[in-house]
Amino acid sequence: MNIDRRGLFSVAAASLAAASTPAAASAARPAALAASVLKPVPSGSPKAWARANLRGCESLFMPSMAPNLVDLDEDGVRRDVDHAIRQGMVSLSPVALGLDETRARRFRQIVAEQARGRVFVVGGLAPGPGETQAEKLRNAEALGCRHGVLSISNLPTQEAIYQDMKSICEQTSLAVMLYANPQRSLRSLDPTGLPLDAFDRLADLPNVVGVKISQNLHAAAAVALAERVGDRLVLAGVDMELMQALALKYPMQLTGQWGVDTIQSPEKPYAVQFMKLLGEGKLAEAQAAYWRFEPAATAFYQLQGPCLALGGHPWLHMKYLQWLTGGNGGLLADLKEPPQVVPPLDAAGRRACRNMLESVGIQVTARPEEAFVVGNAAYDRGTRALALAALPQYVA
Repeated sequence: MNIDRRGLFSVAAASLAAASTPAAASAARPAALAASVLKPVPSGSPKAWARANLRGCESLFMPSMAPNLVDLDEDGVRRDVDHAIRQGMVSLSPVALGLDETRARRFRQIVAEQARGRVFVVGGLAPGPGETQAEKLRNAEALGCRHGVLSISNLPTQEAIYQDMKSICEQTSLAVMLYANPQRSLRSLDPTGLPLDAFDRLADLPNVVGVKISQNLHAAAAVALAERVGDRLVLAGVDMELMQALALKYPMQLTGQWGVDTIQSPEKPYAVQFMKLLGEGKLAEAQAAYWRFEPAATAFYQLQGPCLALGGHPWLHMKYLQWLTGGNGGLLADLKEPPQVVPPLDAAGRRACRNMLESVGIQVTARPEEAFVVGNAAYDRGTRALALAALPQYVA
């Protein structure tokens, strides 16, 4: 039987219904959570560290650019770190979009400096310009990161994939999260599109601590993955409906490395509250909390899904959603991608983003659109849209 996310969630809903009571629904409204502050790192294994510390929401983090769209706006980057902390994120995943090697390194340094002692910073999902996966993790380690993400090696057999990824893991002291992003080229090895045999063996390594479950992974494949590694690794989902179904059997304490901060605000930290309840095993309360922001979550998944299928993201829509709740905003460098992969942000897209947040009671900024285009930090310094070299990925 082919299981889709809605079908699997209906199974979870039925299982949780018996646990749902008026008292439980009332308990699903915890007070607004304080800004993130790092917990003391416990002694022991990397896996124990991950279980104790990687709890909550981990967001993607994009650069803020100067008007030439080449250099960084460092003040804007720091503002966005502060905004992510107000959002209650436990960790940030910098994505050096459109940056050359020097500026990508500086971008990560700024994020690490501003976040130090407040939230974790994770080595990103993809190597930066000129980086191999091993170099990416070493560079993240040099910045003071505690964990990093390792993508599937592009090799023809499960044994080759395992040996290559094992070698990378053994070259770093970082806690490593595997990235379960299905690959069509791997379906001849496993129908899930994942190297499950390799993942199963990698899960035994002492510093492999978790796995990010991509939004575009079929529900049945996610279940197969959880069956293989859920006894040893933190399962970090993206699809919050699928996470509720998996939580019936496996601990679900982290949602990782996606635009999770785009479906809430500092004043209404829906996703953070949901993950707190889910991580505590309060499944009925978590479900009640989910329905309060489900329209925004579903809208975001529908926006992002087609891009993910082609290897892209709605990057500027995500930045706009962050800006609507207090982020710095600002255009990105020209990513030189077709519109199906990275869709341009036009007037209809901006209205849809506003509607998405307002549909769940989130108040959006009253600042002018021009403040988004140049970024709040630059706008406050007097910069206006005419100073920009171009308007990539943006339609006025």
